[in-house]
Amino acid sequence: SSYEKEMEKYRTDLAEWERQRPDTKPLLEPFDVTTIKEPYEPKKCPSSYSIFCADVKTKPHIKEELKGKSRSERADILSKLWHCMDDDQKRPYRKQEAKLQSSYEKEMKKYRASLEEWKRRISNVQFRPHHGINQMGKEPTKPKKYPTSYSLF
Repeated sequence: SSYEKEMEKYRTDLAEWERQRPDTKPLLEPFDVTTIKEPYEPKKCPSSYSIFCADVKTKPHIKEELKGKSRSERADILSKLWHCMDDDQKRPYRKQEAKLQSSYEKEMKKYRASLEEWKRRISNVQFRPHHGINQMGKEPTKPKKYPTSYSLF
């Protein structure tokens, strides 16, 4: 059909254009996978101070003291409590942090291995060079398909 002939002509023109301009940028730039926020990446473990704050906020007498205060005032009260504690009092929070940190490192090791596998798989993908894409993401020189009877109805 004439559509197939036009597509064949389009493909040969495109191949010729790509040969003439080897320095063109690809349509989809290869990207660094680490720049994209990955929803499956394990969350970092909280610090011992964060664990302390979460624990202290549940205590009724502290809850009453923090009630009605601004965020900065609450942070100030909690930081003063943390700095008043000696190392023996901080030890349980630091142990909990170390435990969470080790589990985080194990999860990250598994995640990085799966990420390397994914990078290896997409490294074989060939990206088509940019050659006149308009703002809608369509190629203006590409032949259009003939309308179907359904679309004409």
